Amino acid sequence: MDIVDIWVNLVTEASAAQFLGAAENAHIPSYLGSSGTGAVGVDTMLGRMDELGVATGILTPGLGGGTEEALEVADAHPGRFLVAGGLTDPGRPSRNARRIRDLASHPRFAMVRVMPLATQVPINAAVHYPAYAVCEELGIPVGINVGVPGPRVRSNVQHPELLEDVLIDFPDLVIIGAHMGHPYEELLMNYMRKWPNLYLSCTAYAPGYFDPALVQFMNTKTFRGRVIWGSDEPWFPMQRSLTEAMALPLDAEAMELFLGGTARRLLDHPRAFSAR
Repeated sequence: MDIVDIWVNLVTEASAAQFLGAAENAHIPSYLGSSGTGAVGVDTMLGRMDELGVATGILTPGLGGGTEEALEVADAHPGRFLVAGGLTDPGRPSRNARRIRDLASHPRFAMVRVMPLATQVPINAAVHYPAYAVCEELGIPVGINVGVPGPRVRSNVQHPELLEDVLIDFPDLVIIGAHMGHPYEELLMNYMRKWPNLYLSCTAYAPGYFDPALVQFMNTKTFRGRVIWGSDEPWFPMQRSLTEAMALPLDAEAMELFLGGTARRLLDHPRAFSAR
């Protein structure tokens, strides 16, 4: 089976210490498990992927820094990595739009991430609109964190209801809700029924705790493929996430789409884009 992990992170000892040292993240090791507290380099990541049969991982550096290094890693290991740029400074909307346009020329730049838990800027804030506009124009999916986050920060900035403005204002933009959107799964299923370009990923959420109604949704003929697997390795362990994902009562086609088929279709294909 072609398995794609839609969210993986290369972590140094320094970056792990910085992340875990933030007051809002102090409880994260006990919340998610202790495997995310050390360094994870390229060789370690590839070893874990090989052991678990994961073909491709989507690296997630910040849009403003680290993206070139991640693209170099992806180039050095063809087929093993794609790159998603996280929008870490929404306060510079024009610069972010230009940056996305420049990165879009690289064949392994796959998506943009909007992470309100980190920036505390709401999903539907005007400063995000230039990024949404250029991604819609160039056919670049946008991953948007939704639901109550693990870090002890304000949750209302990523309430799924805020997706409505973006879905209405950018009807051709592909949006992938990140980190499961718990506890709003029923709302997100209704949104996915309504908007064909909306998807949901289970990154940083244990598949063993999936809402049974969501699993049933994933098995339907109409909506199979709308939920996408990902781990957030090392912060949420890839091995646990994939083991629990493969144990879900999905039929063969639904499982294939969940574990990699949809991600491959959305993220790993040539894009026709304007160089304006």
